Amino acid sequence: MQMPTIESRVASLEAVQAQINERLSSIDNRLTGMDNRINSIDNRLTSMDNRHNSNFKWLVGLLITVLLANVGTAITIILTKP
Repeated sequence: MQMPTIESRVASLEAVQAQINERLSSIDNRLTGMDNRINSIDNRLTSMDNRHNSNFKWLVGLLITVLLANVGTAITIILTKP
């Protein structure tokens, strides 16, 4: 059996290195795509959180307004009784 030449061995290693670089590049592109999707989901969740906070503030404000109106009505009824 004949020993391969150094040039053929180096060429084989260069081919393997090129394939590994191609695969790593593909994996990097997929990870970048996943990162972009995660950022998009994070932005959507942040937007939803802001909307919920705003809606909660409105709800608390309306409840306080209704409470004050009821208290005002009760005070008016109590003060107008003979």
